[in-house]
Amino acid sequence: MMASNLTFRTATAEDAPTLVDLINSSFRQDPTDEVFVSTDHTDFNMVDLGNLQSKISDPDCAVLIASNAHGSPIGHCYVRKLDINTAWMGLLAVDVQSQNGGVGRQMVAHAEDFARREWGSKRMTFNVVSTRSGLIAWYTRRGYRLTGETEPFPYQHIANWKGLFRGDMHYVFMGKDLGPGSGRMQPA
Repeated sequence: MMASNLTFRTATAEDAPTLVDLINSSFRQDPTDEVFVSTDHTDFNMVDLGNLQSKISDPDCAVLIASNAHGSPIGHCYVRKLDINTAWMGLLAVDVQSQNGGVGRQMVAHAEDFARREWGSKRMTFNVVSTRSGLIAWYTRRGYRLTGETEPFPYQHIANWKGLFRGDMHYVFMGKDLGPGSGRMQPA
């Protein structure tokens, strides 16, 4: 079912607790063995309140929200201005009950439009875990391409993630040129 009647806005500090819950529950729901080594992800937190609040208050970032017809946040991502031509997209998350309904696609399109409109960005980049083949394919259908750049996965920096993840992961980078209107809806 395609999500319709979505509204988009920039998050405020008051949105942070709700968004932390949305992001963490979304990331915990990954049913694949592409990332996690066990089925118990209940202790996994992708983001905490302080981390998200710092993004909300950063003048070079925008935390974006998609809300349903009732005004409830069901989608999230953030964009950051990297330089005069490039924006970064991160933490794309969709409420568990709203997944596979087009919210993520619309969220990415909105992030692209925002970066182009607000910052004049000509390119969007981000990283994704190398073992997420389904997610990489999904972004490829949105027009993104692997850049060839990689980065180690930060196993050593995140103590509460110890033992949760596969040991063979790294990040791969993807990018897309943002031509006029390139953020508009594209078919799945």
